[in-house]
Amino acid sequence: MQLLFSRHSLKFQIVVLLLLILIAPMVVMGYDLFFATRSERILVNDKEARLVSIVNFLHQQVTSRLSDTQGLTSADRNAVLKTVFNDAASGLARDYPGVRLGLYIVDNNQIYVQGFLHEYREFTPAEQKQREERIRREVADGIQKVLDTQTAISRIGRTWDDQFLERLVPIYSKGEIIAVVWAEERMHPIFAQTQNFRTITRYAVLATMLISALGAIMIIFNLSNRLTQIKNGVLQLENDIHALLPDQPGEFGQIVRAVNKMAQGLAEKEALLEQLRRSDCLAALGRLVTGIAHELRNPLGILKATVQVMEEDYADDKEIQNYARRLNQQIDRQHAIVNELLDFGRPSKGVIEPQNVNVLVEKVLRFTAPLLRQRKIETDLHLDQRLPSISGDAEKLKQVFVNIILNAVQAMPDGGRLRISTQHSGEWVKTVFEDTGHGVPPDVLPHIFEPYYTTKELEGGSGLGLAISHQIIGMHGGRIKAESTEGKGMKMTVYLPVGGGEVTDGA
Repeated sequence: MQLLFSRHSLKFQIVVLLLLILIAPMVVMGYDLFFATRSERILVNDKEARLVSIVNFLHQQVTSRLSDTQGLTSADRNAVLKTVFNDAASGLARDYPGVRLGLYIVDNNQIYVQGFLHEYREFTPAEQKQREERIRREVADGIQKVLDTQTAISRIGRTWDDQFLERLVPIYSKGEIIAVVWAEERMHPIFAQTQNFRTITRYAVLATMLISALGAIMIIFNLSNRLTQIKNGVLQLENDIHALLPDQPGEFGQIVRAVNKMAQGLAEKEALLEQLRRSDCLAALGRLVTGIAHELRNPLGILKATVQVMEEDYADDKEIQNYARRLNQQIDRQHAIVNELLDFGRPSKGVIEPQNVNVLVEKVLRFTAPLLRQRKIETDLHLDQRLPSISGDAEKLKQVFVNIILNAVQAMPDGGRLRISTQHSGEWVKTVFEDTGHGVPPDVLPHIFEPYYTTKELEGGSGLGLAISHQIIGMHGGRIKAESTEGKGMKMTVYLPVGGGEVTDGA
C-alpha cells in the first residue's frame, strides 16, 4: 500500500492525505446533524401532539357556538367569539400551565390571549397592552401563513433568546376565515440554547474546515509549483550549466541556492578545464609556429636582400624595377605574417602601466575611423566617465580592440552600426562591442577564439586575430565573452580586472 501510494506525485499524496483528514470530522458532523435533528424532531412531535389536542378542543368549543351567531352583525359576532374564547381558554390555561392560547379576529384585527408561557402574574392594563403587541409580532408570521394557505399549521417561533412551538387553526364561517385560534408552548431553554450553540458551532466548524481546506490546497499548489520550478531548473541545468534556478524563500530557497552554488562550481570547473585545454593547445601551437616562423624569416631576409641588389643593378630597367617592387610587397606581407606568428607563439610581457580604457577606445576609434567611414559603418559611443583604471600594456590592449573592430567591419560588408560602450561592474571594467552584422551560427560561436577557425580572412591578415586577442586579455587576467544571434549581429564583451591583475607571459 505504501509503495503504491508513493508512486504518485507529491501533490496527489498531499491531497489524498488532506481528504483523509477532513473526511473524519465531516462524517462525525453529518452523523451529529442527522442524530440531533432526529432527536429534536421527536421532542417537537411530542409537544406538537399535545398542542394539537388542546387547540382542537378549543377550536371545537368556539365553532360550536358559531351556529348561534347567525343573523348577528360582525361586531356582535366578534363579541361572541371573544366571550366564547375567553371562557374556554381560561379553563384550558388553568389545566395546562405553560400553554398560552390566543384568538385572532380577522374583521377587527384584534387578538385575545389566555395563559402564560413562563410569566405567572397579573399585568396592569398598560403592561397587558404591551404584552399583546409583543405576542402579535411573534405570532404574525404564523397567522399570515394560515390566512395564505387556509389550513392548520405547526411552527416553531423564535425570539432572540427563546423558542416556542405553535399550533394555529383557522375558524371558518360561510366558507371564509373569520378567525385564527392557536396554542403555543415554550421549548425548554436548554433546548433553545443548545440548538443555537450547536448551530453556531456547526457553521463555525464548516467555515473552519472550508478555510483550512482552501488554505491547505493553496499551500499544496504553492509547494507543487516551487518543486516544479526546481525540477524544471535542474532539467535545464542538464543542457546549460549556466542557467541558474530562480531564487525562492524558505527551505526551498536554501535548496535552490545550494543547487546554484554547485552549478556555479561545475561551470567554473568546466571553464578552468576549457582554459587549460586551450592553454595546452596554444602552447603546442605556439611552439610549432615559432619554429616555422624562424625557419621562414631567414629565407625572407635573403630574398629581401636579393631584390634590393636587383634594384640597384638594374636601376635603369623599368620592367625589372616593376618586378622588384611586386616582390618587395609580397616579401613585406609575408614578413608581417611571420611577425604575427611570432607574437602569437611567443607573446611578450610588454609595458605594464595604469590605463584608462576610455582613452584606449578613443585612440583606437581615431585610428580606425577612415576604415569605418569607407565601409559606411556608423559608430555609437557610450563611455562611462567614472571608470576605475586598469593595469596593462596599452599597445596590446589597443591591438585587441582593433581586432574586434575589424571583425565587426568584416561582418558588415554593406554597412551597419557599431555600438561601443564601457561600464564598471563590480571588480570588472567591461568594454562592449555590438555590431549589426550577420552574426555566426550557434555551432561556430564556441570555436571563434581558436586559431585559424574562420570562414573568412581579413585583408592582409592571417586569421589569428581573435586567438591573439583572447590570449592577450587572458594575460591581463581578464576574459572575452562572445554572444551572437545568426542574422542579427555579434556582441563581444571584454572583461578587465579593476586595478589590473598580474600579467603573465603564458603562451
